[in-house]
Amino acid sequence: MAHVTGRRLSEPGQEEKAADIQTPEEGPDKYIVARALAAALGNIRQRCARYLATGRLMDDDRLERPEGDYVLQLRMPDRWNYGATTQLTNLMHAHAADYCIYSIFEKTNPQEAAQYLARANDELERIKGVLELRTAPVRRPADKLY
Repeated sequence: MAHVTGRRLSEPGQEEKAADIQTPEEGPDKYIVARALAAALGNIRQRCARYLATGRLMDDDRLERPEGDYVLQLRMPDRWNYGATTQLTNLMHAHAADYCIYSIFEKTNPQEAAQYLARANDELERIKGVLELRTAPVRRPADKLY
């Protein structure tokens, strides 16, 4: 999901912490990303709770499996605007990515982490608006009402 491709150390004394994070697929960093992804998906599940079709059987603080698919299936009402599906999935993906990057940078670069957290929170808030989009009701001509 996220890769650290370079190193930018903004504060003296933080070199050792920043050097620890290589790529999320290696060693202990894999679990940092897994925890962050589980938290991000928990945020999204909470926002979409009304429409959840399926989910995990238990929702606790055990680590998600670091590999594999993360699936969120929603059951939307008939009048929901299905044209907003792409916008909804893009916001969900962006929130998960930004929240994971925030979690990685939280200790090593707090200023940049705060920017990613602000973006993740904004995306999470915008999800609610997209979930509430509805199509206009179908109006029948007055002569066909009865």
